[in-house]
Amino acid sequence: MSSTYMDYTLISRDIAKSLKNKAAERAVANDTKYFSEHIGDVTSVDDFIGNARLFNFAMRAFGLEDMAYAKSFMKKVLLGEPDANGHVLVDRLQDTRYRDFANAFNFRSYGDDPSKPKTFDNPEVEAMLESVGANKTVDQQKLDYDSQTGRDTQYISDFAAYVTSVDDIVSDPKLSSIVRATVGLPPASETADPATQAAEIASKFDAATFQNPAAVDAFIDEYLAMRKEGRKAIIDPYFRPSGTYANSDAETEKLAAYFRAKASTLQTAQDIVADTTLTDIVWSTLGLPATSASKDPKAQAALIAKNLDVASLRDPRTLSQFIDRFKDARVAARSATVDAYVRQTLEDDAGAQDQGTRLALYFKRQAGTIKSIYGILADKALAEVVRTTLGFPAEMARSDLDSQVAQISRKLDITTFQDPEKLDRFIRRFTIMWDAKNDTAAQPALSLFGGADGGFDTGVLLKLQSIRLGGH
Repeated sequence: MSSTYMDYTLISRDIAKSLKNKAAERAVANDTKYFSEHIGDVTSVDDFIGNARLFNFAMRAFGLEDMAYAKSFMKKVLLGEPDANGHVLVDRLQDTRYRDFANAFNFRSYGDDPSKPKTFDNPEVEAMLESVGANKTVDQQKLDYDSQTGRDTQYISDFAAYVTSVDDIVSDPKLSSIVRATVGLPPASETADPATQAAEIASKFDAATFQNPAAVDAFIDEYLAMRKEGRKAIIDPYFRPSGTYANSDAETEKLAAYFRAKASTLQTAQDIVADTTLTDIVWSTLGLPATSASKDPKAQAALIAKNLDVASLRDPRTLSQFIDRFKDARVAARSATVDAYVRQTLEDDAGAQDQGTRLALYFKRQAGTIKSIYGILADKALAEVVRTTLGFPAEMARSDLDSQVAQISRKLDITTFQDPEKLDRFIRRFTIMWDAKNDTAAQPALSLFGGADGGFDTGVLLKLQSIRLGGH
């Protein structure tokens, strides 16, 4: 009869092969195919929860399958909306699986609703924003933007005949700003002298254009085209209402369009960091570590600049390549759920034969995330493995939490879990102890040592297990 250690070793010895074999099983392959082909079509949280096949797949991937019936509860987890007291449900749950699930399937709102003017509690801030028009609705801002475009167009027509040289352009700040924006030059530096500004403009624009009526009309058309793109880039914000799936195909296209429109306004990494939506897009595309997102804006900009030539995004081909990378990264995020589903299924199926094998596989997967004894005790499965391995009685689980922490700490250094060899020895010890406690019939030799409480030599038992598996 096989033992827990034997079953665990057969699976974990080549975990990649075990996962590949599990993924190839007909039922698993069919479920995976369905998820991959349909998750991008989800648009709302109700779509997601209402599709039992998709929802159950996702729940199982995160080890939450036994909570699939609690749809109202899980909807609150996914939406992340605060209650009357400002509390967000998922943030109050001790089980990190719920937070991981909510992060993977994000239905929370993002950005400011463009149909509503911004409001602030501070009257002085409110007055300041009102004075510069920053608290206007998007429709109001668009109207102002279009009016400015019309005034600028008229300005070009009225003064073009009086411009005979590039110096005339530089001497007129308004005309200089219009020309620079139209030909793709950044705003003039405050420290640049007139000669420098003239050289910059001359490198991109022939002042003689303003002496030719047909050329002036062509320039105005070019200016209007630039303003049309600018209208999208400067005015239209990215907004995702609560309940909309962040990783749907529709939202991916929406974000890609937003980034494409904004790219023409980007000069430096600071311009990206100033827009949280652009920052998120760049962060995920470059594969930057999530922990770096908490850095201050200057540090974020420095990290982006190190990994991306922002100016290169003004090249349409480079921009398209970057957006393709972004879309690929979004698809890859779905693959993580598929991988988790296959791993969870592998562990569940192993547990159907031997719960100890499932616990061993789970512990190995989670060991790298263990930060404290409290973290172990917060997870029933991890706690079961540790108590069993260290030989603590089942009654210990009902004792005071601090007492449990003290007792475990005396026998366990959790930093050893970062060492693969020591982790493997710990899990092997668990499998021996598990069989001794739960299935002595499967291991007749164990009865000679009096079971888990008989003071048997675990090292000898590990050697016996090694021999049974062909070791020396």
